[in-house]
Amino acid sequence: MSAATPVAPWSGWNETTRPFRGDATIPELLAEAAQRYPDRPAIITSDGQVLTHGELDRRANRLARLLRDLGLGRGDTVALFSGRDPWALAGLLAVLKCGAAYVPLDPAWPARRVVGLLNQLHVTAVLTDRPRLGSVQELRWEVPSLRHVVCPGIPEEHSWSATLKRDRVAEFFDFVAESSDELEAAGFNLRRSDRPFDEQDVRGYRDHVASFVLAAAPVERPAILEIGCGSGLIAEALAAHASRYVAVDPSPVSVARSRERAGVEGVVCFADEAAEKVRGPFDVVVLASTVQFLPDLDYLAGVLASLRGSISDDGVIVLADLVDPESGDTAGLRVSPRFIERLPELLPGVAKAEVHRRDAEAFAGELARRYDAVIRLMPDRAAEREPLWTGHHVAARPADPLPEGPVAEDIAYVIFTSGSTGAPKGVVVNHRSVVNLVDWLNRTYEVGPADKILFVTSFCFDLSVYDIFGVLAAGACVRLASAEEIAEPDVLVDLLEQEDITIWDSAPAALAMVMPFAGVREPAGRDTLRLVLLSGDWIPVPLPDQIRAAFPGAGVVGLGGATECTVWSNHYPVGEVDLSWPSIPYGKPMQNARYYVLDGDLRPCPVGEEGDLYISGECVVVGYAAASRLTAVKFRPDPWADRPGERMYHTGDRARWLPNGNVEFLGRLDDQVKVRGYRIELGEVQSALLQCPGIRAAAVVAPSGPRGRTLAAFYVPTAEPLAKAEIVGALQAILPSYMVPTRIVALDEMPLTDTGKVDRASLLRSL
Repeated sequence: MSAATPVAPWSGWNETTRPFRGDATIPELLAEAAQRYPDRPAIITSDGQVLTHGELDRRANRLARLLRDLGLGRGDTVALFSGRDPWALAGLLAVLKCGAAYVPLDPAWPARRVVGLLNQLHVTAVLTDRPRLGSVQELRWEVPSLRHVVCPGIPEEHSWSATLKRDRVAEFFDFVAESSDELEAAGFNLRRSDRPFDEQDVRGYRDHVASFVLAAAPVERPAILEIGCGSGLIAEALAAHASRYVAVDPSPVSVARSRERAGVEGVVCFADEAAEKVRGPFDVVVLASTVQFLPDLDYLAGVLASLRGSISDDGVIVLADLVDPESGDTAGLRVSPRFIERLPELLPGVAKAEVHRRDAEAFAGELARRYDAVIRLMPDRAAEREPLWTGHHVAARPADPLPEGPVAEDIAYVIFTSGSTGAPKGVVVNHRSVVNLVDWLNRTYEVGPADKILFVTSFCFDLSVYDIFGVLAAGACVRLASAEEIAEPDVLVDLLEQEDITIWDSAPAALAMVMPFAGVREPAGRDTLRLVLLSGDWIPVPLPDQIRAAFPGAGVVGLGGATECTVWSNHYPVGEVDLSWPSIPYGKPMQNARYYVLDGDLRPCPVGEEGDLYISGECVVVGYAAASRLTAVKFRPDPWADRPGERMYHTGDRARWLPNGNVEFLGRLDDQVKVRGYRIELGEVQSALLQCPGIRAAAVVAPSGPRGRTLAAFYVPTAEPLAKAEIVGALQAILPSYMVPTRIVALDEMPLTDTGKVDRASLLRSL
């Protein structure tokens, strides 16, 4: 500290320096736990699956080796787009073991938001699970940097191997083709719709496909292979124009009808078998209304790659009637136009891939929203497709650790918070900060191998960092709560009573929802819960006593800080509570963290005087991803630092020191609020409102209520007020569900203050 730096009256309370393993990394901590406790449970699922620490370590090692084989390492980012299963946790650990950083993305977020964040970080790979694989396959083509999708929970080599039931598929299409209704036999009107297709619609579709194929063909009388011939509708229109026509389908009935109807050759087989079972070459391979019935995009990519040897040098593949994910059509497999456009990258044998949009007025129903594509191949080039990586590929790698992993200063994760400008902010955190946090909390609250945490938070909520890595580093167990269990507070009480849970960690609102269910039933098995960690929002003053009344052995700890300061940086073990308190005290800094309350000139405020809260020390993160200017504004040089180069983070909170050395939190300086534990910038919600058609001005406030804060939106329409459902639908395409306001009010004009700013106080009074 220089001579010019003012002496802080609270400097003694910041004497928190404590040695820790500053050169260690997260994977090292977990590998050591696996060596000490190889046979103790590390992960338990809702259906009773158990993964030991030794098994988790080996599983993560195999996956880390696959990631390294794919070229991933230090400086790369890997997204997690997954539900709550053991492979997700092993995947996070594997990403860290190979030296990369992970970024959690919520599958419930709108696709536009996910694509934007992947592009912002230039993400190289995505880890996902089987239920979310389809969503990843749809959106991945919007991200140029994204080269690999890894789904380790699928044990087979191909994602579709276990789900493609060939006998059932053949039986289904036999049933369709045998229909006495010509339109149904051709695949039309199989689903309910407001306007069924008629014969004229079907003829128009047939003629469109036929003319489209002939226009794309490289010769006047092409040799044509049709994959998925159905009732023979397309074969009938094209056979007379072809030098040779072969129709294939998994349905023997469909093949027989095509032979009878169009006089063509027919072969019974699936799309992935056509290249082996049908002799070429062909000038055109056509899949008309077939792609939507394929298992997934990996299957389609494999089929396209296999067809290269069946096509003449200047031949083409025609895909007709593709379903665009943006169209809102939910029929079968949906294919992003960007997937088609990027096929030259995906398949080296592809010279060009063209997307052809339709004249919507020429088609009926969903046919108007679909599109067609032409894929032109490159002579004498083998098509080596980029595969989806599954558990089959993971299992083929050795289980011993990589010889080189990350170092303490490497980035461990990037987690997003809401942004005031309308764009989310990626907070960049290194291993060293996390190791300091884990060392402190596990030591202070004696977390060890006998503990079990009920993991109820989202991967996108930074509490998950401790819930996973801190707990596992102690040799303890993570009990994964399923989405169904989390949705039922009564079930969560069952788990707390019946499954020897010792630690609960959540935002206060999440536990407050559970407590009424615990209070109305006869206590049973409530002596195991010993540690309740609450953070992310105000702790209701009565809540700690309610918890201790229901779970007598539970110690309640309030934790605080900021995502920018590695989850938590202060704590307050809640003892006796005075119900007249305005709030539960914020607490004292944790090890190697310092708290400053400063005035507008960055001078220390006296004890008891309100000021701006700054946090410094080992907990402070690297900064914001791809936002150097914002990082410079929010992270400033620390004039009280013991070492040169240390920075302090301007939290945006108002606070004051209490005479006993605790910090009292007094609210926010800006438009940032906490809603159900999520940190939200009102500016991002306002920005999304202004993107909605029909809105010319907007403002968002966050009124407080008995169950915490909610969001309320006010807007001025360009003409007539909009239906609430219309606005909600538009916002849901942009924002996560927790950021969509519950109240939406139309105004003739926004109320303004004397300075010309939106009068938010007036808006709050009007609610």
